[in-house]
Amino acid sequence: MLDADVVEWVQHLISPDSPDSLRQGLEHRVGTWREKSRVIKVYDPREIDDLTFETFFKPAPLLFDYLTDHLLANHFFGDEIRLEGFFEDQNNLQVVISQPFISGRHPVWQQLVNVLEAQGLIHEKPGTNKASFWIDGGPVGQVLVTDVHEDNVIVSSSGIAHPIDVHFSFSGRGARINALRLLGLWD
Repeated sequence: MLDADVVEWVQHLISPDSPDSLRQGLEHRVGTWREKSRVIKVYDPREIDDLTFETFFKPAPLLFDYLTDHLLANHFFGDEIRLEGFFEDQNNLQVVISQPFISGRHPVWQQLVNVLEAQGLIHEKPGTNKASFWIDGGPVGQVLVTDVHEDNVIVSSSGIAHPIDVHFSFSGRGARINALRLLGLWD
């Protein structure tokens, strides 16, 4: 668990009133950790809000999948996502991760497709806006990368696409663990 002063600092960073707060996604509250040139993301793994009974959309519905998606993103995309820790907020677990701040812009759909295909990914359903791409997983074979839409990719000034919040689809838990083992990410 994170220390109380760290939790207070993280909550300030992601507060909508903070100058360091960035646009939130469906999964995260986000802020800029300027001193480290990183972005802080706070993830609430609940599927249902206890008070409103609102159902949360989660591209990775299980915390295990969410965390291992970051291992896979680090492996396939050379990202540097770190698990910073956990804290409790109103009796609910919150997961804190960070990743490097990437200077660039979010592409329009066709640019996203063109750049990712130039980087070796294959659009799952060409001619559509389906946000899924196949990537060569080496010993694993082809791996489906999902949630690859315009808000989850930044194109840097060098023209490289950096997926910043994508997920990986497997036929089940066993297939995910097997892929992690084959890639040397799981003992």
